[in-house]
Amino acid sequence: MAMMRAHDASNRRELDEELLRILEEDCTLTYQEMARRVGRSLWAVRYRVEALRRSGAIKGCRAAVDYKSMGYDKVVLFFNIPPEHMREALEFMKSQSIIKSISMISGDKRFVVTMVGKSIDDIRKFIVDNLTKYKIYDAELDIVIDEIK
Repeated sequence: MAMMRAHDASNRRELDEELLRILEEDCTLTYQEMARRVGRSLWAVRYRVEALRRSGAIKGCRAAVDYKSMGYDKVVLFFNIPPEHMREALEFMKSQSIIKSISMISGDKRFVVTMVGKSIDDIRKFIVDNLTKYKIYDAELDIVIDEIK
């Protein structure tokens, strides 16, 4: 019986990984199409996708936008924030549409933010006018030249 449960868990994990891969490629697919691709019933796929949502593994479904084709510039900003400004700074950044992602990372610089704007000057102005009030330091701004994947 324990062997059967381990096998079921392994199969469930494999199905979940396959569903996540499919959703990363195209999150607009129907349950029916996903079921066809993984060779399972619509109801099994629906159940697993909903379970992945409830667990937090699936946080949402977003468009993969090619900002460059629209004439926008994209940058990556690496920086540190003093602990006393961290919560307020992160709450502010999460609310800004110019900021597309925020990550805490290891290394000399603890944060990396991806930003998109009409021009590098607009992005720089946003940083100076808004982020400097949170005393960010050790900042490094890199321009994204091309996105390969």
